[in-house]
Amino acid sequence: MVIPIHGRWTNSDGSIVDGHLGRPDSVPSGRLDEVAERLRSTPGRYHLIASMSCPWSQRTLLMRALKGLDAYVPVQIAGGARAEGYAPNLGAPWTVPGLNLCIHHLHELDTLSDAGYSGRATVPVLWDRDEGRIVSNESARIIRAFDAADADQAGAFTFFPSSLRKQTDALNTRVQADLSNGVYRAGFAPCQEAYERALESVFAMLDQLEQRLAQGRYLFGQTITETDWRLFPTLVRFDVVYHSHFKCGRRRLVDMPNLWAYARDLMSWRGVAATVDFAAIREGYYLHDRSINPFGIVAVDAGADWSAAHGRERLGPARIALVAGGEVEMDIASMLPVACV
Repeated sequence: MVIPIHGRWTNSDGSIVDGHLGRPDSVPSGRLDEVAERLRSTPGRYHLIASMSCPWSQRTLLMRALKGLDAYVPVQIAGGARAEGYAPNLGAPWTVPGLNLCIHHLHELDTLSDAGYSGRATVPVLWDRDEGRIVSNESARIIRAFDAADADQAGAFTFFPSSLRKQTDALNTRVQADLSNGVYRAGFAPCQEAYERALESVFAMLDQLEQRLAQGRYLFGQTITETDWRLFPTLVRFDVVYHSHFKCGRRRLVDMPNLWAYARDLMSWRGVAATVDFAAIREGYYLHDRSINPFGIVAVDAGADWSAAHGRERLGPARIALVAGGEVEMDIASMLPVACV
């Protein structure tokens, strides 16, 4: 991991500690409750920089789509060669919103926001055009802001209902540590012991989720929450890159019937498929993780049928919690309520 140190690009790598992969903290965030209030009132003020290959980016793209923020939060898709980390415009100059200057690398945005910045230069990034600074590069906080953007509107729904907040936070933490980060600990493990320990945590969590989803349509029964959408990007990438590239080869997603059907259910929600680019995912990992794939060979896609009927309706209709309390049954293709609960 190459990062800016005190505003200067460096090849220092602080990600391996005692033979184990660590994930450094994200940039400290400002008050995202204030950002949430402004998202709809000042369209175009906040810009999202994201990558189609990055699972953390996809979380934010998902929430932007599901909450209908496409017209309010412009997106810049980063990608291409990572000579100095992510390139916000595929290596071509990119004009920073609100500033009369161009950059070529994402880390330049960090140092524009803070001239002495030390830390990760990574996606997603939520940029404030009016103040010329990064609001946050922490996907968990960005999706909370997106979720709350319409909280003051009649009939607003939320993926973080007050009745499930403790349970949601607890399951988020477990899934993040054991599965979403676990696949990276396995893939980048520098020794056998670290790899096997990470692999055990990955499949222990997958087994727990497989059992849980035998009883409910979503992770919290019929009510869909942000935990489902935080998990989805990991499932999307599992067979495509984690199973082979990260050596998580014990089982595939398609070998776990409840998780596989559940993932297809989530894929069928309005706007979700547009956040998935399997070609970008494969290239993003196989081409750019040269430390574990030195020749940059991109594996052939096995071609799983994500459009196949999932049959999860047998566990009940999809429900979404309302900000004001209660729930509604949702038509997932249109994202329109069909009945109050």
